[in-house]
Amino acid sequence: MSVRLSEHMRWNAIRGATGLLYLFLLLPLLVVVLISFNPTQYAGFPPEGLSLTWYREFLASDRLLDALVNSLIVAAGSAVVAGAVGLVSALGFVRREFRYKSVLSSLLFLPMLISPVVIGVALTAFLTNIGMEKNYLFLIVGHSTLVLPYVFVTVRAQLFGFDRSIEEAAMTLGANELETFVEVTLPSIMPGLGAGMLLAFVISFGEFTATQFWVQPDTVTAPIEIYTMVRTSLTPKINAMATVLMFVTVVIPLLLDIALGKNLILKSA
Repeated sequence: MSVRLSEHMRWNAIRGATGLLYLFLLLPLLVVVLISFNPTQYAGFPPEGLSLTWYREFLASDRLLDALVNSLIVAAGSAVVAGAVGLVSALGFVRREFRYKSVLSSLLFLPMLISPVVIGVALTAFLTNIGMEKNYLFLIVGHSTLVLPYVFVTVRAQLFGFDRSIEEAAMTLGANELETFVEVTLPSIMPGLGAGMLLAFVISFGEFTATQFWVQPDTVTAPIEIYTMVRTSLTPKINAMATVLMFVTVVIPLLLDIALGKNLILKSA
């Protein structure tokens, strides 16, 4: 009895510590959300009331909306590019044998290990030397480089657990390699690919450090714009924009993940 009680108390302590950790992480975000509804010009807490004034100001600002749209375009493009390259790379590394395989596989993880400042400077030098102008494509190439390892590692993990006898059965029944990949392999590894692309989208959407080296006045992203506003004019619109960014990076990927999961369940039913 005492052993069970001790174990119960230990688990309660773990749950309590976990709850405090989540509170510590989420409380600042909650404060930003609440302050964004403050009707006054000053970011006081607790808010003196609830108002959508600063959200209306945010929606009326072409500069802020352009930055948000730029971030969405770059993040979506980077997720698609990283998804395609990561899928092909994972298939090659899992299903093919070639020289220096382990070395090349390790190189794919370098963007996760190297400072974004170094990547920003290096890619800027390389892409400008080959004649690429700083535009959306420049940003997408840069962000895709940063987020590619996340897609690669999730798809590779999914492929390691994939039963290839299913593919063999499909080809025995008359399907060619392309049909087998589209109808059998891709749906089976879609959870890993989808998770990797969602992670790539979120990371790209909030990327700031390396992006500083790649933006132009017409391609400024939301994190860069917020940083500029904080340095020049601290207005409550920043809190409204930060709340919108949190919504995009948390709620939308969560809804997409739920929708993707339900779709996969329906297909397998």
